[in-house]
Amino acid sequence: MNKKTIGWLILGLVVLGAVGFAGYHIYRENVIQSEKETKKVLNDRLTDLYEDQPSGYFKADISVDAFDELADEVKSQRGESRTLEDIDQAKKNFKLQEEMNALFEKDVLNGLDLSAHPVLKAPSEEKINTLKGELDERSAKDKSWGQDIRMILGIAETQSKDFSKADADVTNLINKGTSLTLTDYLEGVKTLAVLPDGKYKEALLEKLAPVKDQLTNENNDFAAQIQQSDASMAAAEKSYQERQAKELAARNKELTELKKELAEKQATYDSYKDIIDSIDDSRKDDSSRKKSEEESRSRESDSSRSSSSSSSSSSSSSENHPEDD
Repeated sequence: MNKKTIGWLILGLVVLGAVGFAGYHIYRENVIQSEKETKKVLNDRLTDLYEDQPSGYFKADISVDAFDELADEVKSQRGESRTLEDIDQAKKNFKLQEEMNALFEKDVLNGLDLSAHPVLKAPSEEKINTLKGELDERSAKDKSWGQDIRMILGIAETQSKDFSKADADVTNLINKGTSLTLTDYLEGVKTLAVLPDGKYKEALLEKLAPVKDQLTNENNDFAAQIQQSDASMAAAEKSYQERQAKELAARNKELTELKKELAEKQATYDSYKDIIDSIDDSRKDDSSRKKSEEESRSRESDSSRSSSSSSSSSSSSSENHPEDD
């Protein structure tokens, strides 16, 4: 093998190496770009589970399954552990919200809707304290969502203590039996009076009914005073609910404004998206039209060359084979 051949061989190897190196870098860049696009899509999917992610409020009427499904998709796409961690934190926050809502007869916080009249199902001080401890460990504890959760748990704690005291007082009245006096009754029902209307209060009133009937049957004067007590009970309940609702009503107003602001932002976004889509469609139409025109010109050019070539060939044939005189 002569030196010239060896030189060409080395040059070929260098060129192949350079092409392979460049090809690897192009492949690597494509992989990185694809991973970035996948991550963005998955992060957008997580954002879609929120009504407003910066303030921490989740979409209304979603379930914890939505977070599990998204986590499974991230794993199947070999997504980053950071994305999985964000999903896990969001899931924990949402589960805390669900467990808090489960304390009440109806959901207190759902999306950006906040009930102004929360009513506990039953005394739940141990569970409330557990949720308060969990909130302190949650990633969104200092966001507006976390502050609302803390406020609602505070209301739950107050109601739970009132429920427990009313239950103890009703039990005490029942246990007095025939020694029960009207004074005992009127004093005992004060704690029951302030409870918000709900199933637990109804159950306590049912337990108290025999005692109330006993006193009513003993004396007509007792009956009149018990009726006055019932009226006072209704007034006390209304006052109690109004005090608790005041803070919630203020937050509800703020959340309503936030919903309005988000709706306006979404409308603006949709408007911009329509404009961008229209521009893209227009560019595609222009590109398609230009391509069509170029293809038409190309066909015309080919046809012209073909015609010219045919004419030239005919002329050459005439010159090479003149007709005999």
